[in-house]
Amino acid sequence: MQNLLRSKDFWSGIMFLAFALTGIVVAHGYAMGTSNKMGPGYFPVALSLILGALGLVLVVRAFFIEGEALSRFRLLPLILMTIGVVVFGFTIEQYGLVVATVLTIVIACLAGRESGWIEVALIAFGLAAFSVIVFHTLLMLPLQVWPDF
Repeated sequence: MQNLLRSKDFWSGIMFLAFALTGIVVAHGYAMGTSNKMGPGYFPVALSLILGALGLVLVVRAFFIEGEALSRFRLLPLILMTIGVVVFGFTIEQYGLVVATVLTIVIACLAGRESGWIEVALIAFGLAAFSVIVFHTLLMLPLQVWPDF
């Protein structure tokens, strides 16, 4: 039991199960619709069921296969990832998709120590270009691409 509580698989599974439960509870009041005419609750519930199944597989796996043990909990990466998401939310409307994406990626990359600045710049500008192509060009979402000064 001691090894189980230190297993990354076990706690990852618990996290996925918690996300799944949260998604199902939040989407509970939405209309489901059908697969041909999806309602607003269809995708969140479907995604939650997939996350729940993945979580269940990970938890059960932890009982039978000894996986990697948890390492020391580091709070700074969690804080930086959260700040990155918040920065995206606050900058997308005023500064546009490109600036918001680049800022978010740079902040998120600060959470890890593996990437150099050249890699971060390539990832940030690559994802910004990908976001513009997918969301603005292909899906034609009414997103501001560049800052409007």
